[in-house]
Amino acid sequence: MKKESLMTIPELMDFLKVKRNTIYTLRKMGLPTVKIGRSVRFRADSVVKWLSDLEECASAEVKGYLSDNTHLL
Repeated sequence: MKKESLMTIPELMDFLKVKRNTIYTLRKMGLPTVKIGRSVRFRADSVVKWLSDLEECASAEVKGYLSDNTHLL
């Protein structure tokens, strides 16, 4: 079994180079977490995959918007 460490909120803040409030906002948006009792932890690979999926979704929305509104260009 591959041993993978879990990040705390301060560690995730450093990993993503964002402030604490941004982490809470991302959690409300669906950022994957691991709950251990009252503690919240984050898997780096899950966070990166979630952000990548979010980026793909945003990119698809922009492409859809542009194709629907070509008359504006």
